[in-house]
Amino acid sequence: MDKIISVFASWQAFLIAFGAFALLGIIRALGTKKDKDGKIIGGFSQSRPFQMFLPLYPYVLAIGIVFIPGVPIPSEMEKTLAVKILFGLWAGWMSGFTFQLAKKVMEKGFGMTFGADKQ
Repeated sequence: MDKIISVFASWQAFLIAFGAFALLGIIRALGTKKDKDGKIIGGFSQSRPFQMFLPLYPYVLAIGIVFIPGVPIPSEMEKTLAVKILFGLWAGWMSGFTFQLAKKVMEKGFGMTFGADKQ
């Protein structure tokens, strides 16, 4: 049991989660149109389909990152396809949880607003 915990709490899991977090942030920033005053006026990241599937994107991105050759993952996770997918799901959950936590901290602590709240 300790081996499993050490694998899922490894630096590789946190690195992949951060990669998915950063990649999703970049996609959202590039897909948002703003006017001269900085108000959001559209873009594909504000579309209904994008917002509908937004909770799934961290999982998809993390699973995709796990399958990129050269990305460091624990040797125990390289054995089968199912184990890689499970590791990607775990990293995606951590990424999504981190995003929600960071968003709440910025909203409550600094009074910032995001997405639909900003319009």
